[in-house]
Amino acid sequence: MKKVCAGLLCVIVLVAFGSEAFAADWRKGKRTYRSVCMSCHKTTGEAGRLSLDSRSKDEWSAFFAREPGSVHKKAWGNLNGKDMDNLEMYFRKYAKDIKSNLGCG
Repeated sequence: MKKVCAGLLCVIVLVAFGSEAFAADWRKGKRTYRSVCMSCHKTTGEAGRLSLDSRSKDEWSAFFAREPGSVHKKAWGNLNGKDMDNLEMYFRKYAKDIKSNLGCG
């Protein structure tokens, strides 16, 4: 009986937290941003500084959902889908509508 209860408990924990294990990780997105995007998007870079709070969460999602333009295609070419999801999560974390949702803006 104890083995059945322990097994059932394991299944419940896996179901409850299983989807979280596959969710995008903004911290990994931040590392991707720094290693890939910052080569151009820094104060003195060719693309200029990128402000993450320049767009809303929905605007960032729309940006990542569309086919990359020629400028981003080269930089994004080596990123897999998970890298892109993480990058989007990082951008959405600091979107302009986050502050207003927290009552800060």
